[in-house]
Amino acid sequence: MTRVDIDSAYERRDVEYSGRRKIHQEDAFERYISRKVAALGGAGWALSPDDTGFDPNDALVFDDFVAWLEATAPEKLDKMRREKGARWEDQLRRALVKSLERNGTVLTLRKGFQVAGYQTIECMAGYPDDERVPGARERYDANILRFMHQVHYQTAGSKSLDFALFVNGIPVATGEVKTELTQTVRDAIDEYVDERRPIEPDGGRKNSLLMYKRGAVVHFAVSEDEVWMCTNLGPFPSRSAKPRFLPFNLGRDGGAGNPDAPEGEYRTHYLWDTILQRDNWLSIFDRFVFEEIEDRQDATGRWRKTATQIFPRYHQFDAERKVLADAREHGAGRRYLIEHSAGSGKTETISWAAHDLARLRRADGEKMFSSVVVVTDRLSLDQNIKKTISQLSKVTGQVVMVGRDERGSAVADGSKSSQLVEALRQKREIVVVTIQTFLYAWPDIAALPELDGSGFAVIVDEAHSSQEGSSAASLKTAFNAAADKLKFERMLDFDEDSDDGGSVMDAYFAQMQASNLMPPNVSFLAFTATPKAETKTLFGTPTGEEDEDGNPVMGSFHLYPMRQAIEEGYIIDPLSGYVPLRTLTRIEDESEDADGRLVDERRARRKIAKWRSLHPTNVMEKAKWIIDHFVDNVAPLLNGEAKAMIVTSGRPEVVRYKYAIEAYLRARPDLDPAKVEPKLRFKVPGEPLVAFSQKVLGDRCVLPEDEYLEDNPFALIERGYEYTEANMNPTGQGPVERAFDRPESRLLIVANKFQTGFDQKKLVALYVDKPLGNAIEIVQTYSRVNRTCSGKDGVFVVDFVNDPETVLAAFKTYDKGATMSTAQDPNIVYDLKDALDAADVYATRDVEGFKEALYRSKGLAAGEESDAYRTALYSAVSGPAEIFRERFAAARDSYETWLECANRAEAAGEAEGTERAKRSADEAAGRVAELMTFRKKLSKYCSAYTFLSQALDFGDPDLEVFYSFAKLLGHRIAGTSLDDVDVRGLVLRDFRISAQKVPEGVEGGELMPMGAGGSGTAPKRDTMARIVERLNRTWGDEGDPLVKARAVNAVSDAVAADPVTNTQITNTSNTKEAVLADGRLRNIVIRALMSMMSNELGDLAEQALDDPQAIEPLADQVYDLISQGKRYDIAELASYLSRGK
Repeated sequence: MTRVDIDSAYERRDVEYSGRRKIHQEDAFERYISRKVAALGGAGWALSPDDTGFDPNDALVFDDFVAWLEATAPEKLDKMRREKGARWEDQLRRALVKSLERNGTVLTLRKGFQVAGYQTIECMAGYPDDERVPGARERYDANILRFMHQVHYQTAGSKSLDFALFVNGIPVATGEVKTELTQTVRDAIDEYVDERRPIEPDGGRKNSLLMYKRGAVVHFAVSEDEVWMCTNLGPFPSRSAKPRFLPFNLGRDGGAGNPDAPEGEYRTHYLWDTILQRDNWLSIFDRFVFEEIEDRQDATGRWRKTATQIFPRYHQFDAERKVLADAREHGAGRRYLIEHSAGSGKTETISWAAHDLARLRRADGEKMFSSVVVVTDRLSLDQNIKKTISQLSKVTGQVVMVGRDERGSAVADGSKSSQLVEALRQKREIVVVTIQTFLYAWPDIAALPELDGSGFAVIVDEAHSSQEGSSAASLKTAFNAAADKLKFERMLDFDEDSDDGGSVMDAYFAQMQASNLMPPNVSFLAFTATPKAETKTLFGTPTGEEDEDGNPVMGSFHLYPMRQAIEEGYIIDPLSGYVPLRTLTRIEDESEDADGRLVDERRARRKIAKWRSLHPTNVMEKAKWIIDHFVDNVAPLLNGEAKAMIVTSGRPEVVRYKYAIEAYLRARPDLDPAKVEPKLRFKVPGEPLVAFSQKVLGDRCVLPEDEYLEDNPFALIERGYEYTEANMNPTGQGPVERAFDRPESRLLIVANKFQTGFDQKKLVALYVDKPLGNAIEIVQTYSRVNRTCSGKDGVFVVDFVNDPETVLAAFKTYDKGATMSTAQDPNIVYDLKDALDAADVYATRDVEGFKEALYRSKGLAAGEESDAYRTALYSAVSGPAEIFRERFAAARDSYETWLECANRAEAAGEAEGTERAKRSADEAAGRVAELMTFRKKLSKYCSAYTFLSQALDFGDPDLEVFYSFAKLLGHRIAGTSLDDVDVRGLVLRDFRISAQKVPEGVEGGELMPMGAGGSGTAPKRDTMARIVERLNRTWGDEGDPLVKARAVNAVSDAVAADPVTNTQITNTSNTKEAVLADGRLRNIVIRALMSMMSNELGDLAEQALDDPQAIEPLADQVYDLISQGKRYDIAELASYLSRGK
């Protein structure tokens, strides 16, 4: 049908409907869409006002298929007509239908089908990777895209769909349209679910257009405001199952929905303006859609395959499209930070990106990237990429999984480096590897002559971790050198007496420094849901905004935030089932020298916390609480297959939790699998699995307190036995991830494992008994329960340890996407080095001697001379290390001596002597703090330089030398500390678990770049008895005199959370008077008091707000606390008050 015929048909149809159809009805919107589609490039789409030419029996517009072959393979059609005679058309149709039913629509379009004597009959031509291939562009342009109205899809009946879309006569999509003026998109979804049946309930007749995989690939529900999609209308194994429609929207203000439309358009304009644009629409079926097949074990223990056809969600397609467009325009050397939430389909997006970037070519037709390297620690990702690309590509062997052979079996660690080097040498299209492999393989990669001038694409999975360290730097060094961007010489002819020796060394270290930079021949795609400020700095793109110093602020190239994923139903909000608990304990020290034994308070706190976490009462009571909660709340869910994970602080805790849980289960006959009726067996948690790396000696898992238990489950722990994940789990079930997927596996106890990247859809409950160190760790850990599955309506996150406000603030930070308002200052490297120089621990000659020794040791081959220079390296830091240790020991001894003097003077009632001794102790403590600060800044310099030297060319080789010097010196002085803490006399007198209130109105903060601040703290020495007393008073009920101090601390925390005020206070160039006069601090203090009105500090807050003279002294106190980096010590104050009484 020609364009003139189509226009005439529309005119006749409009006349026919005139007076019967009104503008507010869906038909008007449907015709609006078709007109918009028609406007996409003139002849880009063929439009049919009705379903003339459509056959519901095979769901084909067969005339279009023949027209396609006439344009692309006329010789095959001519041969078929000659040899088949009048039957040629019928036989061709049957061959096509057979392929659709056997291989599905997508593979038939993508790979065609075979007919004996005619080779492959192609059904579609994708956009040519290389337009130099003769006829490639012509075949692509010959594709026939059709938009057809009112398609009667039933083989026996008269029901019709509002529209259907075809590629070369093969159905790819259907649509139901509703107008928000009378209905909603939900009505279109209901129409699909209730009426559009692939198999009719009466008679069982199949409707080919709607059959999964064989018919249309995707079904759209469309209104002016939203688009939803579904790839499977049924039938399903379960009668209760229904088609699942998913949002296909842009997102609105970080949540679900679509933004306001441009003037004169609808919010869903992207469907016809972008998705149905000819090139985009064809690319979806050529490069995106695939079938995901998973192995699942049912309740009977049988493994079954489940298949899901994956159609890209809008954010996935949009991110891919924009990355490719930018790469085509700018070539290699770009950075793309893809900030996509959990539940975004990151695995699919990575697979699509790897496949498309491997195919991408420059304008001259040559490949843009020699190889696409996918960096991941997820064992499942390499297999998923390989399965996906096998469907997308017409060739095999594109993916190399470093660490596995061609059969997928693991290889020895020593083979990984050589396997990576060989894959890059052969320029294999896609290489999947861990970041750690580059640490050992980079010298061999750098030496490959085959890679001279090559470009690479590196896709980083979980970019918030391990991208600022030495392994990441090795990756960049390898590709910098391999592409011949830098020349590395061994410089064996260095003459130490030469006048230009220093310049030769400087040139060498300048090259080493430049090798750290982000390689100009590598494009990075960095994926993360929780970026750090360092992640934004390394991989981000300028947002167009500048900070106060005029530096560009970096942001994400593409964003799909957590809130949108939650509201669209792709993930469950972990906080919807958040249960914060408080563990209250009272500890006493009954050792004989409790009153006189001196310890470091901070080390004591950590040691006591570790002792308390392992204490049998703590473990046994929490194990009981967890099992009772699981049985009552979790076990019945998901048809008795709901799972739970217990997050612990370390390997000894895992062992003790497992023994405690198993003992409690044995003590409960109603939870013994052998005694429970089959119909109630779903309540039985079964044997818990464990997950941790390396091994732990049984002796570390036993406490002296265990022997006082009446029924001691820990007596079964063998002290001399080395416990591992493998020997603690049942044998014959494979990796723990697979074992946990079995229906009978309900509990998993972990330590520093599976807190990121672990996707178990049936994980419903999380029990956290571990302090989580930062916002990223909180969000990542809690998000293990956010995956959706059928019947999973809610989750439980029970946290015994972490502060609720900290948890809520962490989620707020990433809820709608993390932001920065301040750019990273690269001068912190110089600030740190200046501070280290000022400590006078090393001299310039030490660094210069180290520099020459380092040059020699790196430049010479292995041998006696090289060994001598390595010894020189060690000696070069020995002097500074000895100075540090001597100063530290002297300051520590002086501190202890003066503190003992103060205690004796106080006992003797000598007030003046006590004060003098305390001042001397404080001075000694200050010297200890300075040395601790030095050691801390050494480590921070190494971290800052490793990170920033990748982002900025410092052009200062001395910084590179000092990095190696600081790193080695840090190793030499590591371990210098105060005395160890003896907890053998501690006794746990009280133990309670109580609920905490979830606070309201908690705000998240921005990502703050790395700073040069931070210092060691003077040791607070006291008796163990007093430390225990402070801890107990902190955790217990306190009297009124302490409430004011708590209120000041709470206000200080609120002020410190404001990045502007915090910077004003901590910036040493600002005076206290200037900050107080500015007024911002005062206003935030008032807001903090107002927010406290509804909690237990409300009376004090109201009193301060009613007294105008109270605000200024409060602000003064807050300034002092924040500037000194401390808070009022509630426990110390309580101890003082108790002595005063």
